[in-house]
Amino acid sequence: MQMPSGIVEDRLLEDLIDFGDQVGKGTTRMVFSVKGAPDFVIKESYLPFHHGNFVEWTVWNAVQKMAEDIVGHERNTKLRALFAETVAISQSAKFLLMERLGPLKDLDPNELKKFPHWLNDQKPSAFGFSKSGQIKVMDYAMVNFYDVLNPLIGRDQY
Repeated sequence: MQMPSGIVEDRLLEDLIDFGDQVGKGTTRMVFSVKGAPDFVIKESYLPFHHGNFVEWTVWNAVQKMAEDIVGHERNTKLRALFAETVAISQSAKFLLMERLGPLKDLDPNELKKFPHWLNDQKPSAFGFSKSGQIKVMDYAMVNFYDVLNPLIGRDQY
Protein backbone atom coordinates (compact mmCIF):
# COMPACT_ATOMS: atom_id res chain seq x y z
CA MET A 1 0.00 0.00 0.00
CA GLN A 2 1.32 3.44 -0.96
CA MET A 3 1.35 5.76 2.06
CA PRO A 4 0.54 9.44 1.66
CA SER A 5 3.43 11.76 2.39
CA GLY A 6 3.93 15.39 3.26
CA ILE A 7 1.07 17.67 4.25
CA VAL A 8 -2.24 16.12 3.23
CA GLU A 9 -5.96 16.63 3.74
CA ASP A 10 -7.25 15.49 7.14
CA ARG A 11 -9.69 13.06 5.55
CA LEU A 12 -6.89 11.21 3.75
CA LEU A 13 -5.24 10.18 7.03
CA GLU A 14 -8.49 9.75 8.97
CA ASP A 15 -9.69 7.24 6.37
CA LEU A 16 -6.56 5.10 7.00
CA ILE A 17 -7.18 4.70 10.74
CA ASP A 18 -8.13 1.26 12.01
CA PHE A 19 -10.38 2.44 14.84
CA GLY A 20 -10.73 -1.17 16.00
CA ASP A 21 -7.03 -1.33 16.87
CA GLN A 22 -6.02 1.42 19.29
CA VAL A 23 -2.30 0.99 19.98
CA GLY A 24 -2.01 3.56 22.75
CA LYS A 25 -3.39 6.65 24.42
CA GLY A 26 -1.66 9.59 26.04
CA THR A 27 -2.79 12.82 27.61
CA THR A 28 -3.30 14.56 24.25
CA ARG A 29 -3.38 11.87 21.57
CA MET A 30 -4.59 8.39 20.67
CA VAL A 31 -2.51 6.06 18.51
CA PHE A 32 -4.12 3.68 16.02
CA SER A 33 -2.97 1.04 13.58
CA VAL A 34 -3.20 1.85 9.89
CA LYS A 35 -5.50 -0.23 7.68
CA GLY A 36 -3.41 -2.60 5.57
CA ALA A 37 -0.09 -1.11 6.70
CA PRO A 38 1.36 -2.81 9.81
CA ASP A 39 4.56 -0.73 9.70
CA PHE A 40 2.74 2.53 10.44
CA VAL A 41 0.56 4.19 13.08
CA ILE A 42 -1.58 7.30 13.04
CA LYS A 43 -1.57 9.63 16.02
CA GLU A 44 -4.85 11.47 16.46
CA SER A 45 -4.81 14.58 18.62
CA TYR A 46 -7.98 15.22 20.62
CA LEU A 47 -7.21 18.71 21.91
CA PRO A 48 -8.27 21.90 20.10
CA PHE A 49 -4.63 22.74 19.25
CA HIS A 50 -2.69 19.78 17.88
CA HIS A 51 0.64 20.69 19.44
CA GLY A 52 2.10 17.17 19.80
CA ASN A 53 1.69 16.24 16.15
CA PHE A 54 2.94 19.63 15.00
CA VAL A 55 6.09 19.39 17.17
CA GLU A 56 6.91 15.85 16.04
CA TRP A 57 6.45 16.83 12.40
CA THR A 58 8.67 19.89 12.88
CA VAL A 59 11.41 18.01 14.76
CA TRP A 60 11.47 15.18 12.20
CA ASN A 61 11.77 17.61 9.29
CA ALA A 62 14.56 19.52 11.06
CA VAL A 63 16.42 16.26 11.70
CA GLN A 64 16.01 15.35 8.03
CA LYS A 65 17.34 18.74 6.93
CA MET A 66 20.38 18.38 9.21
CA ALA A 67 21.29 15.14 7.43
CA GLU A 68 21.34 16.78 3.98
CA ASP A 69 24.56 17.76 2.28
CA ILE A 70 24.15 21.53 2.13
CA VAL A 71 27.09 23.63 0.99
CA GLY A 72 28.65 25.47 3.90
CA HIS A 73 26.94 23.37 6.58
CA GLU A 74 28.14 20.39 8.55
CA ARG A 75 25.95 17.31 7.99
CA ASN A 76 24.48 15.63 11.04
CA THR A 77 23.11 12.17 10.24
CA LYS A 78 23.22 10.80 13.79
CA LEU A 79 19.92 12.28 14.98
CA ARG A 80 17.86 10.90 12.10
CA ALA A 81 18.58 7.33 13.20
CA LEU A 82 17.28 8.02 16.73
CA PHE A 83 13.78 9.19 15.81
CA ALA A 84 10.76 7.31 14.49
CA GLU A 85 10.09 8.62 11.01
CA THR A 86 7.06 10.81 10.44
CA VAL A 87 5.66 10.38 6.96
CA ALA A 88 2.64 12.67 6.68
CA ILE A 89 0.68 15.21 8.67
CA SER A 90 -2.83 16.42 8.04
CA GLN A 91 -3.43 20.07 7.18
CA SER A 92 -4.93 20.76 10.61
CA ALA A 93 -2.20 18.65 12.34
CA LYS A 94 -4.92 16.54 13.94
CA PHE A 95 -3.45 13.38 12.34
CA LEU A 96 0.17 12.28 12.04
CA LEU A 97 1.34 9.22 10.09
CA MET A 98 4.45 7.70 11.67
CA GLU A 99 6.70 4.67 11.59
CA ARG A 100 5.44 1.97 13.95
CA LEU A 101 7.87 0.80 16.63
CA GLY A 102 7.64 -2.23 18.89
CA PRO A 103 7.19 -1.52 22.60
CA LEU A 104 10.03 -1.55 25.11
CA LYS A 105 9.58 -3.10 28.53
CA ASP A 106 12.57 -1.39 30.09
CA LEU A 107 15.04 1.20 28.93
CA ASP A 108 18.63 1.03 30.10
CA PRO A 109 19.57 4.50 31.42
CA ASN A 110 22.79 4.24 29.40
CA GLU A 111 20.68 4.05 26.22
CA LEU A 112 19.20 7.45 27.05
CA LYS A 113 22.64 9.03 26.76
CA LYS A 114 22.44 8.53 22.98
CA PHE A 115 19.36 10.76 22.78
CA PRO A 116 19.30 14.57 22.88
CA HIS A 117 19.00 16.09 26.35
CA TRP A 118 16.23 18.38 25.05
CA LEU A 119 13.74 15.50 24.86
CA ASN A 120 11.64 16.03 27.97
CA ASP A 121 9.74 12.73 27.85
CA GLN A 122 12.28 10.05 28.64
CA LYS A 123 10.09 7.31 30.08
CA PRO A 124 10.35 3.85 28.48
CA SER A 125 6.94 4.15 26.80
CA ALA A 126 8.29 7.05 24.69
CA PHE A 127 10.76 4.68 23.02
CA GLY A 128 10.46 1.55 20.92
CA PHE A 129 12.23 -0.92 18.65
CA SER A 130 12.41 -0.43 14.90
CA LYS A 131 12.05 -3.41 12.53
CA SER A 132 15.85 -3.62 12.49
CA GLY A 133 15.96 -3.76 16.32
CA GLN A 134 17.26 -0.23 16.86
CA ILE A 135 15.90 1.77 19.80
CA LYS A 136 14.23 4.99 18.64
CA VAL A 137 12.13 7.66 20.28
CA MET A 138 8.52 7.48 19.10
CA ASP A 139 7.00 10.18 21.31
CA TYR A 140 9.02 13.34 20.92
CA ALA A 141 6.31 15.94 21.28
CA MET A 142 7.76 17.29 24.54
CA VAL A 143 10.83 19.24 23.48
CA ASN A 144 12.64 21.82 25.60
CA PHE A 145 12.94 24.49 22.92
CA TYR A 146 14.93 26.74 25.26
CA ASP A 147 17.74 24.17 25.27
CA VAL A 148 17.45 23.57 21.53
CA LEU A 149 17.41 27.19 20.40
CA ASN A 150 19.62 28.98 22.93
CA PRO A 151 23.13 29.26 21.44
CA LEU A 152 24.54 30.12 24.89
CA ILE A 153 23.75 26.60 26.16
CA GLY A 154 26.71 25.25 24.21
CA ARG A 155 27.00 22.63 21.50
CA ASP A 156 25.27 19.38 22.11
CA GLN A 157 27.07 16.16 21.25
CA TYR A 158 24.75 15.89 18.25
